[in-house]
Amino acid sequence: MTLHFFLTTAIILSISLNIILLFRLRKKRKQLLKYSSQLQKFRDLSTKLRDIVVQREETFYKNLHELSIGFLKNVKKSYLITFDGEYGQVVSALGDTSAKEKKVRKIDLPYSVERVYLVEKDKLSAIFEPSLDTSVTSDTSSKKILVTDIHIGGELKGKLLIERDEPFVSDEIDTIKSLSGFLTSFMATHSYVTSQGKFQKDMILTIIRILEYHDPYTKGHSKNVANLASLLAEKLGLSDELIRKTYWAALVHDIGKIVIPSTILNKEGKLTIEEFEIIKKHPVYGHDFLSTSADLRELARYVYHHHERWDGKGYPSGLSGEDIPLISRIIAVVDAWDAMRSSRPYRKGLSKEEALKELIEHSGIQFDPNIVRTFVKLIREHLVD
Repeated sequence: MTLHFFLTTAIILSISLNIILLFRLRKKRKQLLKYSSQLQKFRDLSTKLRDIVVQREETFYKNLHELSIGFLKNVKKSYLITFDGEYGQVVSALGDTSAKEKKVRKIDLPYSVERVYLVEKDKLSAIFEPSLDTSVTSDTSSKKILVTDIHIGGELKGKLLIERDEPFVSDEIDTIKSLSGFLTSFMATHSYVTSQGKFQKDMILTIIRILEYHDPYTKGHSKNVANLASLLAEKLGLSDELIRKTYWAALVHDIGKIVIPSTILNKEGKLTIEEFEIIKKHPVYGHDFLSTSADLRELARYVYHHHERWDGKGYPSGLSGEDIPLISRIIAVVDAWDAMRSSRPYRKGLSKEEALKELIEHSGIQFDPNIVRTFVKLIREHLVD
C-alpha cells in the first residue's frame, strides 16, 4: 500500500514536473519567437529609415512616427514632437489631427532619469500649450502615457508620446527603449542632411539673386519653376529622392544665363540669329558651372538637357523622346509654362487658357505628352495658377 502510494505520488510529481517544464519551454519558445520577430522588425526598420532619411520634412516625420508606433498594439493617440529653441511643435499626430503644428513647451519631465518612461496623463499640461488639445490637457485620470525623450548632442530635440487604454507592460517598454536609439540616430542624420541642404540652397539662392539683378525680368522664375516642377514630379509618382532632385535641378536650370550679356537677355525686340545662338549656350554654361562640384554633377546633366525637344529638334544635343532625362522633360514643360505666363519687355504674359492651349498643341512635338497630360490635370484641379 505504501509502495503503491509512493509510486502514484512519484508519477503525479513526474507528470506535474513535465507539465511545468513543457509550459516553461513553450513560454521560452514564445519569447524566442517574439524576440526573433522583434529583431526582424528592427532590421526592417533600419532599412526603411535609411530610405526615409532623405525625404522631405513632413514625410520623414510621418513615416518615422508610423514605423515607431508599429511596435505596439492598440495605440489610441500618439504625438511626435520636435524642438528648436524653447518651443517645439507636433510634427506628426495619430488620433488627434488638431494637434498638428501647435506650440509645445520645451520642458524635461523630471519624473524619471530614463529616456523612456511612464508619466501620468495630467502631467502633460506642463508640456502643451493650453490651446493644443483639451482632450489631453483636461484629462485628470490616472492613465499613464509612455514618453520617449530624444536627445541629440546632449540637448532635448524631440519627444514621442504614446497613449492607449490598456497599461504598458515591461516588455513593451523595453522594446521602445531599444527603438529610442534608432529614433535618435535617424533624427540626427536627417537634421544633418537638412542643414547641409539648407546651406547648399542658400548658396544657390544667392547666385540666383545675382542672376535676377543681371536679368530682372526673370525675377522669381527659378523659384516658380522649382516649386511647380517638384509638384509635377510628385503627381507623376516619382520617389521622394527624385522629387528632391527635380526641385534642385529646376532651381538652377537658368544659372548659365549669368554669363549671357544682359543686353541680349533684356533686348526688347526680336533676337538676331547670332544672339539666339548665344542664348542657346546657357544650358552648356550651367552644366559647366555645376559640374565643378561632385555633388551637383547629376543636376548638371538635367540642366544641360532642359531645352531638348520630344521630336529631337531641341538643343544642345538634339536628344528625342525618352532619351531625354525625365527630370529635364519635367523642367521643359514647367519652364515653358512659367515663361508664357510671365510678361516680358516685348510682350504681355499669356492668360491661363492661352498658355494651356500652347502646351496641348505642342504635346508630343516639343514636350513629353504624358508629362503635359499630368500637368494639365494639375491646372484643371486648380493646383497650378
